[in-house]
Formats: sequence, C-alpha cells, structure tokens
Amino acid sequence: MSSRDAIRLELLRSAPLGSWVALSDDESRIVATGATYSEVAERSERAGEPDPLIIKTPEQWSHFSL
Repeated sequence: MSSRDAIRLELLRSAPLGSWVALSDDESRIVATGATYSEVAERSERAGEPDPLIIKTPEQWSHFSL
C-alpha cells in the first residue's frame, strides 16, 4: 500500500460510519462530512474545496480493511 493510500484509509477510518465524506483534492484531509451527497458537496464548496473526492463510508469496517 502506498503512503497516499494509507493516509486516505486512515482519514476514512476517522470519519463517521455510514456517512458521506469529502476529501481535499490532494486527499490529505477531510473537508466535509454529512448524511447526504448533496449536503457534503455544498459544505465542501463553502469550505473552499472546488474539486473534492466524495465517497460514502461503510456501515461497518470489515476485518479485511483494517
């Protein structure tokens, strides 16, 4: 696993389960979280992040992803 992948995985693990998460365009920080995609997209834009990576976290982490 590359260091960039490890950083992204650590960020996602720190985010609330079952939520939408926006990462900065360099994927080094979480810029927004929320219950819906549109909510996170709006929050990202207000945070000044024009091109975030938006993904949904799982309801629970499997032991394969730890």
